[in-house]
Amino acid sequence: MNAEQPVAAQETAMPVRVDAQRNAARVLAAARRAVAANGLGVSYHEIAREAGVGVGTVYRRYPDRDQLMAAVLADILAELIATAHQALSCEDAWEGFSLLFTGLAVRTAQNAGLSGSLDQHGGPAIAEQRHQLLGLSQRVIERAQDEGRLRRDLAWQDVLRLTGAATVQGCVLGLEPDSAHGHRPVLTVLLDGLRAGG
Repeated sequence: MNAEQPVAAQETAMPVRVDAQRNAARVLAAARRAVAANGLGVSYHEIAREAGVGVGTVYRRYPDRDQLMAAVLADILAELIATAHQALSCEDAWEGFSLLFTGLAVRTAQNAGLSGSLDQHGGPAIAEQRHQLLGLSQRVIERAQDEGRLRRDLAWQDVLRLTGAATVQGCVLGLEPDSAHGHRPVLTVLLDGLRAGG
């Protein structure tokens, strides 16, 4: 009878752990959406509401605000690093470059204040991810240049800076952002202009 008790205890503990993991994933996903909509100053109450959990759950998982922001940034950077690896695996250098350029532009647009917060949150771990992404991006860009697909009169850093040109959301001379088409028209023009011979 006693021998069975640890097994029973373990069985009842398992759903709790699974539920806690599920809540943690929901909180992180909600935090990403909330940051995208409201910037890095978003409140825990907004994140909890977005996740469909109590605010106490958010505080228990991330008692320090910097921990939460670091987790959001790490999740976004991990996604972009995976995109960069995918871009390098493309046989066509231009296709790979277009994939990365578009991914960077869209993610930057969707996450207000991301670039300016990379060194303010997360410390060495975030800095390492950022440097990894920069290194991979340089390889993607220079491969496309070396194969004559991407214009060579721009340094790789300047090409990366251009991803921010597609993220402008403000009103210009009374014209509101094009919510129907998003960033696609601007991205198309930018990519056409970056293509060698474009």
